[in-house]
Amino acid sequence: MNIALSIMHLYPDSDPMKDFIVQDDSDGNGPYIALWNLDKPQPTESELLTAWEAYLEVEANKPPVLTEIEQVREELAQTKLALTDNYEQLLATQDEATSAQLALTEMYEWVLTRTGGEE
Repeated sequence: MNIALSIMHLYPDSDPMKDFIVQDDSDGNGPYIALWNLDKPQPTESELLTAWEAYLEVEANKPPVLTEIEQVREELAQTKLALTDNYEQLLATQDEATSAQLALTEMYEWVLTRTGGEE
């Protein structure tokens, strides 16, 4: 158990160098709370252990943090998808425009033949 992280989980706004200090004297007794300046009651060993388990659960359920390169790759993949969608829409619009031009040409030729105009 990490006592400082347990306390930070219990009191997220606390300052670990001002509000409390966790110390280990290297005497085999392990770390302990050496200084407590919070206006809240100092947590018991049981409360610290419960907070530690809750902290571990929260950390395990956090989404992975992407590196800068991974973030850029993700952004590029999203941009590529958007560009592909736009390109497909552009092709569809061009097809519609070509069809409209062909229809207008056919109508023009039909009108010319009906009015005796040049072919």
